[in-house]
Amino acid sequence: MSFLFSIKQSIKKNACLDSLVRILLTPKFNHQYKITDMNALQRSKGFVEKKYIWIKKYKNSHLGERCFVVATGPSLTMTDLELIKDEYSFGMNSTLLCFDKTTWRPSFYMIQDENVYEKLKVEINEANDNNSFPVVISDVIANEIDCEARFKSFPYHFLDHKKYHKNGFGEFKFSDDCYSIVYDGYSITFSILQFACYMGFKEIYLLGSDCNYNQKKSHFIDYGFHDPKAAIAGDKIITAHSEFKKYADSIGVKVVNCTRGGMLEVYPRMSLEEVLEV
Repeated sequence: MSFLFSIKQSIKKNACLDSLVRILLTPKFNHQYKITDMNALQRSKGFVEKKYIWIKKYKNSHLGERCFVVATGPSLTMTDLELIKDEYSFGMNSTLLCFDKTTWRPSFYMIQDENVYEKLKVEINEANDNNSFPVVISDVIANEIDCEARFKSFPYHFLDHKKYHKNGFGEFKFSDDCYSIVYDGYSITFSILQFACYMGFKEIYLLGSDCNYNQKKSHFIDYGFHDPKAAIAGDKIITAHSEFKKYADSIGVKVVNCTRGGMLEVYPRMSLEEVLEV
């Protein structure tokens, strides 16, 4: 896995080579997407897939409530996490590296990138050795890496995001049925947002969603992973947020950005203290 990871990273660093590889692999991607679409359609029509059936119990489980989605931007502080320790929150990726510095624990933890998982798998296992919160991984991770049996997986669709795109990114979709499928938005944040909507939350507050990767510190806790495409990651993710806002508005979900600074201006902003009235 580490050797393959190194090759992928090297290819991504070379824009021309990366584009060429994506073009050459288009037939393979199309075949993968066709299978993913077919399986998602079957589940949407009632086919029971045991490994994903756990998701159904979360449908509207928090109807009308609020939650906090904790991203890993450099603006995030330990004080922020302490303030929301009694709130329902979603953690992702390296958020668990702060557990020795805060009493906050996510109510729900998600990770979908196999390379990020490889970097953090020891910490993930240690952080949740007592099953204090659900650890939810993409089927990409579950299918490629030997993971703890207690971890739950979800069906993940890359859309056309693996293909070559002249403008740097492809289409955006958001699922209202996470049992059937969860769509990629170039960040684990969007898989979490889809789950939050599926669970019935009507107010979603973002923390640490800086969307600014063109700086020395791109995460609130460094863990040795750097995206070779970081220079354009912010634009892609902000565009995805713009599309998600349209979806959220259409289903009556309010999204507010409580990030301290950053570049994400798609949603209305409030300070965390305002939201919590402290």
